[in-house]
Amino acid sequence: MSVYRFFGPRPFFCGELMERERHVSSFAASDSSEITNTADKFSVNLNVSQFKPEELKINLDGRKLTIQGDQVVETKYGNSKKSFTKILLLPDDVDFAAVASNLTEDGKLRIEAPRKEVLHGRSIPIQQLENAAQ
Repeated sequence: MSVYRFFGPRPFFCGELMERERHVSSFAASDSSEITNTADKFSVNLNVSQFKPEELKINLDGRKLTIQGDQVVETKYGNSKKSFTKILLLPDDVDFAAVASNLTEDGKLRIEAPRKEVLHGRSIPIQQLENAAQ
């Protein structure tokens, strides 16, 4: 039995290839990110314009920040899936309880974490106790 009928050449459709390439290249071009680490805050900016808000997830587990996007794209040529995962380790000195995110209308995701307030040394007064047992 010949396997040629299963694995043989199939008709090549230029439009199909161009459509697939357009989806891949448009996603690859939008995969830009910027990380800012200043004395005031730590922030991450991502271009996620290819994803809807409900297709994005942000998770913080200890210091590990995980940003995920999952999307199924249906075209006349079939289905394809686009996804990304970005994992970052946040600095020790950020306020983990104050991590916040926002998404602009043009698909720019910004995640910010302010720095913790630095505790400076202070003087502790000594209180004298009276001896009550005398």
